[in-house]
Amino acid sequence: MMRIYIRRQRILTLCAATMLPLLLHAQIEDVRAAFDSQHLVAYLVAAFLVSIFMMLFYNRVYYFREKEVSANTERLNAQLAMILESSKTQTWTFDVNRKLFTRFSEHGLKETTYIPFDFSQFYDREDFNALRKIILDISNWESRFGSLTMKSSADKEADGKPHIYNVTVSILRYDQRNKPTVLLGTQQDITEDQQKAENTRELALMYHTVFNTSLIDMIYFDANGVLQEINDKACESLMVKDKQALIDSKFKLTDLPALKDFDFNTLDKIFCSAYTKVEDIKRPLGEIEEGQKGFYYEENVTTIHDHEGKLSGVVMACKNITEMVLSQHRQRAAARQLQDTTKAIEAYIQNINYSLKVSDVRLINYNPTTHVLEVSSDLKRVQYCLTQVRALSIIKHEMRRKARGLLTRMDNRKPGVISATLETLMRDSLGRQIFLNFNLMPITGKEGEVTHYFGMCRNETEMTYTEMQLQEESAKAQETEQLKNSFLLNMSYELRTPLNAVIGFAGLYNGEHSEEDEPVFAEEIKKNTSTLLQLINDILFLSRLDAHMIEHNYQLGDFALLFEAWCYMGWANVSPNVKTIVESPYNQLMVNIDQQNLEMVIQKICTITALHTTEGTIRAKYEYRHGELTITIEDTSPGLPAEALSKIFERFAHDENVERQGTGLDMPIVKELIEQMNGTIELQSEVGKGNSFFISIPCEMASFDKKAEII
Repeated sequence: MMRIYIRRQRILTLCAATMLPLLLHAQIEDVRAAFDSQHLVAYLVAAFLVSIFMMLFYNRVYYFREKEVSANTERLNAQLAMILESSKTQTWTFDVNRKLFTRFSEHGLKETTYIPFDFSQFYDREDFNALRKIILDISNWESRFGSLTMKSSADKEADGKPHIYNVTVSILRYDQRNKPTVLLGTQQDITEDQQKAENTRELALMYHTVFNTSLIDMIYFDANGVLQEINDKACESLMVKDKQALIDSKFKLTDLPALKDFDFNTLDKIFCSAYTKVEDIKRPLGEIEEGQKGFYYEENVTTIHDHEGKLSGVVMACKNITEMVLSQHRQRAAARQLQDTTKAIEAYIQNINYSLKVSDVRLINYNPTTHVLEVSSDLKRVQYCLTQVRALSIIKHEMRRKARGLLTRMDNRKPGVISATLETLMRDSLGRQIFLNFNLMPITGKEGEVTHYFGMCRNETEMTYTEMQLQEESAKAQETEQLKNSFLLNMSYELRTPLNAVIGFAGLYNGEHSEEDEPVFAEEIKKNTSTLLQLINDILFLSRLDAHMIEHNYQLGDFALLFEAWCYMGWANVSPNVKTIVESPYNQLMVNIDQQNLEMVIQKICTITALHTTEGTIRAKYEYRHGELTITIEDTSPGLPAEALSKIFERFAHDENVERQGTGLDMPIVKELIEQMNGTIELQSEVGKGNSFFISIPCEMASFDKKAEII
């Protein structure tokens, strides 16, 4: 402040020195001459300079004053922070208009702003609601001061334990209308004081209970655990007639079974309830009633220590709670019995509901008075209420007349059971129309009149369709049996034909014959024997196919090379007048296929085409597209009529007008093998235009090398 004063004196002296020559000049000059234009300019310049000096002066004065005030404020804040920290006091403010809390830290008074919800997380919910009420009362000017004790939230404290604060709320700032705008809250941590007070209160209450009540059994033991004093209530509970005799017997605390394992030198308080058997007590307490085996005893044991922390005695506050425990046992037994009964009833209802759900059964109740059909799947509630029009609308048209007749019978309250199975327009998850079976019986009143009809509605869709499927399967089984009989009949015929030829030509050797005929007999016997052997092999292989005993071994191979070899092996006995062609678009095609069985398929088809084609061309080709191997074998044979084409894959079935070559089982074997490889086969034939076999086999391709041009 002294420096500011000296600077101000210097500035005033400078201003006076600047103005003094002007004043002297004005006295010497003429007054009129002093106010000419030149002098006025000089005056204005002097006034401007004085203004600049004054502004600089006040600026520096304001700067130094603000700096001094800030230093004093920081010093006072530091002192206040030390005071608050030493007294375990925290402060916060509440802006009434903005509804914001501002909390100050203990060190440096750092401000943190919270909305009411975030600020409430620091305290117990009920305590914060009480604080909000005090703040509201002060904000509404209903009171000017408020205080309460609050418990903090454990997770907001550094030690993770809830603290107790004594909170005081007062008015910090007013507005122009003398209305509170900012409230000041101070909270002092009284956790330790509160804990000490609580311990003192508990200790005083305990000792007051020990020494001043007669409703509790009081027993005192010394530091060695020897009985020193017992009140009359305890003697009554323990059936002790001579209290002094019990004291003289040096009864010890450890003689009680429930307390024999505790070390009272390290424990402050024990609370336990135990069932004590009389036979387990080392020293009998008194005369025991006949039939009494033990008693329930509640024991509150407190150790007493001197100022040095040494054990000086043990006080027991006890109570015989045998009657209370037995009463609770009876109540619990009754409650358990009631609970078990309730659970049994609920389980019974749940079992019925579960049975209704599992069996897809609904309960039906029809009231002839209201003409309403109630449907439910639960004993506790009705699921649907259907009028007659609504009920008839879900029935199939062909059965609505029958359903209307059943409703009319119930409307007329006819006796007798109502039973019918109706097809509805509803469909199940599989898209099948639902069949419902209704069984209702009349319920009569006191006078025997029919009041309503009650029964069940069962979904018989599965059963109905099963019966229909059984009928279809029965028809198929009969057809299969006929086919089986026909197959056996044909098989026996096919086997007898070459066998009779062998027997016939063999018998000619025993009769009169020419030696020139013997080679013919031998050739016929050899031919028919070969046919018979091939027939038996095909029958056995077909049987293995039917039993799914054929193994399918998939392996990687070059189909371009294999296909050409298989085709020419099948064409081994082709006529010289027939030209065979294999078209292969690949130089190499590595695919994963069942080579053994696919070889049999291609060779049999090529053998059949070679047998039926006497002139012309037999062409075989293949292609791989989209995971499928497509094989085409075409010939210029006479072809098959439509009747024979439809039976080409049947066993031993052939047209009498068409000459058959082979055993008659080649095409059925081919078809079954291809289907077991998840493939398909198709034959297109027309009389005079030859046959075309189309085979599709799914497989995986590993690599390929395609030809640039097919020749």
